[in-house]
Amino acid sequence: MSGVAHTIRSPLTLLEQWRDRADRAPLREMIIMGYTVDLSFLEKFVVPTARGLGARITVLGDPAQAVHDDVDVRRAGTAYQHGHAACRRAFHPKLVVLAGDEDNALAVGSGNPTLSGWGYNRELWVIAHGSREVGPQLIADVADWLQELPTVVTIASWIAGTLQAVADQIRPTSIDTRWASTRAYGNLLRPLLERIPDQSVEELRLAAPFFDPPAEAVKALVMRTRPRVARIAVQPSAARFDGAAIAQATSSAGNVEFRLVQPGALRHGKLIEWEAGGSVAGMTGSANITSSALLMTTSGGGNCELTVVAPHFSPLLPDGDLTADIVFRTMAADPLPPTASEGSAPALLGCAITDGILVVELASPAIDPILIEFSPSAVPGSWETAGTIAAGLSKARFLVPEVSGGAIRAVIDVNGTRHESTVVFITDPIRCRPRSDIPDEPRLSRAYETDDLFTDPLIAQRFTVDLERLVELVSATNTPAPASSNKRLDVREASADRWADYLDACDRRLGPALSQLIFPRRLSATVTTSSADWAIDDTDDNEVTDDEDETVLDDIAQDHATFSARSDAAIRPDQRRRYRRFGAQWAAFATGPRAQHANRSSLPPIYIRMTIAALYLTLLAEGVWREDEDWRRDLRWLVWALIPDDEVLDELPAEAFDHLFALLAVAMATLRQGTTLYGGRQGDLYATDAWRDASEWVAEANAELAEERLLPSTRPYAIVSSPVEVWDTILLAGQTKLDPYAEARENLAEAGLNARREADIWWVDGPGNAYHTAARAVTALSRVSGHAVVVARSARQTVLIALANNVMALADQARVWRIYPLSSTRTPVSLTSGSPGPPPGAQVIPFARQTPAEVRNLSDLVGVDLTAVAERIRSTL
Repeated sequence: MSGVAHTIRSPLTLLEQWRDRADRAPLREMIIMGYTVDLSFLEKFVVPTARGLGARITVLGDPAQAVHDDVDVRRAGTAYQHGHAACRRAFHPKLVVLAGDEDNALAVGSGNPTLSGWGYNRELWVIAHGSREVGPQLIADVADWLQELPTVVTIASWIAGTLQAVADQIRPTSIDTRWASTRAYGNLLRPLLERIPDQSVEELRLAAPFFDPPAEAVKALVMRTRPRVARIAVQPSAARFDGAAIAQATSSAGNVEFRLVQPGALRHGKLIEWEAGGSVAGMTGSANITSSALLMTTSGGGNCELTVVAPHFSPLLPDGDLTADIVFRTMAADPLPPTASEGSAPALLGCAITDGILVVELASPAIDPILIEFSPSAVPGSWETAGTIAAGLSKARFLVPEVSGGAIRAVIDVNGTRHESTVVFITDPIRCRPRSDIPDEPRLSRAYETDDLFTDPLIAQRFTVDLERLVELVSATNTPAPASSNKRLDVREASADRWADYLDACDRRLGPALSQLIFPRRLSATVTTSSADWAIDDTDDNEVTDDEDETVLDDIAQDHATFSARSDAAIRPDQRRRYRRFGAQWAAFATGPRAQHANRSSLPPIYIRMTIAALYLTLLAEGVWREDEDWRRDLRWLVWALIPDDEVLDELPAEAFDHLFALLAVAMATLRQGTTLYGGRQGDLYATDAWRDASEWVAEANAELAEERLLPSTRPYAIVSSPVEVWDTILLAGQTKLDPYAEARENLAEAGLNARREADIWWVDGPGNAYHTAARAVTALSRVSGHAVVVARSARQTVLIALANNVMALADQARVWRIYPLSSTRTPVSLTSGSPGPPPGAQVIPFARQTPAEVRNLSDLVGVDLTAVAERIRSTL
């Protein structure tokens, strides 16, 4: 349902009405604009309600007009976005926008977002309601104004993106023509005076707290409307005006009336009202009756204003005592002070942190180098240097320590005098985004702390039962991690919102501690600015202030966790067997049917598999297996379970893959410990099978991130990878991706053998028995393609071995072929082990002019003329 109405009620009423809706519709966006802004007031009366409804809150004000005490601001940047908008004069609009999934509401008026502006003053507001499908023209006009605003007024880039995204969300598909005569107008590119009818009117009524001293705006209005009667209302106790100038400007009107509004609540509403042909209309909103508001454009150096022109069903001019012209001419108030002074500090638009990068934006390029200072609380004495913005730049990026909120200011020195800018608060756009709906979904029954899982067997047992239940539930419901719940997302925000929503889903399903075990949320502690390193003593982000309750903090991140689930208290020796059983159960939950070609659709979601793999690696670091190597089988299948399939590729946001691949690399490096790829021992086989499955994905891992996941080797019998082993595993995986034989080459190189490939023949040189060398090489190389031809040479021997389809042919200096059938227990290595010459048990076929059928078949399978190779060998002996 759409509608438009005038009111003197505060926008707080609009928010309360949304809160009390019978349908409990979520609020997705709230925009608050004003000239003067009191963040402390908003944090007490607005933020808890709007945030509790799920909204992203964006607060925008003039850079020089904050009225709060910075030390009293607690939630700026973490619960709501805060920024400044800069133009050549005042950024002066008063606007509140509420956007939901289906419905929207807004208020355009005269009140600043302060206790006075939204509480005590007498203001004028126009409110409008509409839906995504149908709405009044006023909402469409405001959407257009929001879209255009960042092209004229300088606004922090992330705030500008939000405004334009909200503009798209609130713009109705069709216009409700019942309210077509109510329009919103700004002065970005066209003066507001041109929105006033250029015609003779019966009455012109003016009221405002500010009139420019020369009364140029009053004179222009009188000349444009040519009124028979002009009525001027001022409140001498609060207004700024020059009575003589106003009287002179209205002298051309047929009759002039001056009203003096009695002291009391400040009459802060701005009104230009005219009556013609029996109808009344007017302009309300933010514009005072000044030249910079009415006669100038924002782009031309005037204020930035937002007004509404609409029919008035009754006159809005306030009552007052009539006063004579001669008395009014003697009345005057001091003019407004200038909004800026020459040599003052530059205006900061805002500061945001994204991926460990602190972005600071200025209203205009720096003339001289500007010092940027940081404080976690804005308390005097807590400010430290963060870096410097070089002359000519309006934006700077700094790598910073882990921060969660805080304040930034710009400082310059002018002729020995220190000038400080108005403070802006560090905004985390992800934490401030609209809160996702919380669906009824499978989740663990409680939030487990990782320390408790490894120090309290009863909690570990409860977790094991709970985890099994969760796996069963998600398998039954096939519940994916949700995408963003917002129905209209700006493309620039979609990726970040999807990642943040995925993290929220993991937090809900696993609990914050386990969620952060697999997706750690902490920033680099490296500072690379021109200043000295600076450390931050963050306040507790989860502290509930006097004006909040627990539900308001649903969207605020938990304390940062480390990458490790490691507890300072070790698992007791008498509990190791029990924890081995827990590990085996957890692994079974993650891997399901353990067959290399098992149906992966039966596996639980990837975030559960990652959690189990991380916990299993922690058990290994705790040393619960001692010398027992049963863990290798479980870890081999956990590696298999971590390999992304099509479903995982669709489910995971892009940012999650770095964590998945890092975990996969650590697991693979751990499994490789003490093994030889393509070796014959059981541990070798587990490592080799896992390597075949995972190497192409391990190659994608970020080695630094993987190294950060490593656990310390401080427990007896701890099984952990070293940084060298992790880097080596990732490097080898990358080489394997480029060269499928890379791991076989490395395996042979570790044994002192040099392998080179000519066409499809491998020539292997090295010390020792050439028969054994050829057997080892052909075994390793055939694992890639299923067959291989190797010529091994030592100082005394040259041996040819060809292998395919469980058949091995051997030739040496003797003029015979030896053919060996193979099996799982009868391998080239086992045949040649301990034998100084050709192994026994072969079918021996003398060389002849006609190549034996067995050799011809092998030649066809391996793609090599084996007889020609054998003759080549003999010719070199």
